[in-house]
Amino acid sequence: MNNKLFIPIAIIIAGALVAGVVIYTNYSESSNGYLSLEQASEKLMSFVNEKALQGGMTASLVNTLEENGIYKVKFNVEGEEIEWIITKDGQLIFPQVIDLAELTEKMEEAGTAIGNFTVTTDEIIMENEKPVIYFFGSETCPHCKWEHPIIEKVAEQFKDYISFHNNMDNDADGEVFAKYSDGGYIPATIIGGRYLRVGSGETLGEEENTKVLQALVCKITNNQPAEVCSQVQELINSI
Repeated sequence: MNNKLFIPIAIIIAGALVAGVVIYTNYSESSNGYLSLEQASEKLMSFVNEKALQGGMTASLVNTLEENGIYKVKFNVEGEEIEWIITKDGQLIFPQVIDLAELTEKMEEAGTAIGNFTVTTDEIIMENEKPVIYFFGSETCPHCKWEHPIIEKVAEQFKDYISFHNNMDNDADGEVFAKYSDGGYIPATIIGGRYLRVGSGETLGEEENTKVLQALVCKITNNQPAEVCSQVQELINSI
């Protein structure tokens, strides 16, 4: 994996995981309320270079086209071409085009668990005879910043039974991220390699998201510690 691109490309995609949209309201509109092709390109490129990239990296415009009432903007970062969509009023940016058929097929193959986690058939990843919990995120990503303290709190509750790899703004576990992150998106939470979620649990709310994380971790620790797992036994039984 190209470690130079690991965090920046993930950060480019960040901020749109939950709703699938980045809201960018600071724009100047034309007289009819719509941006021109050139204005839309400028706004999107400004967002990428000023808000998304870090470490001195910059994106350069490749091309822009209008299609089905939206603008598609292709740009280059470190030799990698990325295409985003921006609405004509300049308020919404979509970081990727989703192939619904492909996404549905992937979900059906993987299986689903509680809290929008998917289930793999992989062996549980162990370290020093303890299952490993991975979190990947960045301080520049608002959804990562929402999820991060919650997963930290849950990991602390299981500290004697798991190994927690807290990858906030680092690429120490690049190979694991590349395998499970489904395209380099953040935040990504990987519970033992058995349960994974790309995106935060904001739609669940903090309390329910905490319970979901506890229940999934309990599944790979054989319900230990009992004082934590007993409180979410009903959720554990539903997995």
